[in-house]
Amino acid sequence: MQTIIVQPRNQEEFQLVTQLMKRMNIKSTIAEETPKQKKKREILESLERSVDEMNAHLRGEIQLKSADDFLDEL
Repeated sequence: MQTIIVQPRNQEEFQLVTQLMKRMNIKSTIAEETPKQKKKREILESLERSVDEMNAHLRGEIQLKSADDFLDEL
């Protein structure tokens, strides 16, 4: 039989997938995230948020500060 790896992005997706597996009587195993995997996931999520902010700025939805303005506040 083939193996499928599912990586839900949040708790809601996780619950949905596990409920589906239970209803269909599909055997599933939950693997815990290693510290290295957790750090990688956190970095990727941070990058995704940054890209989303940049896209919102380019669409004119938000105004970003320049690096000089940010450093002046410090």
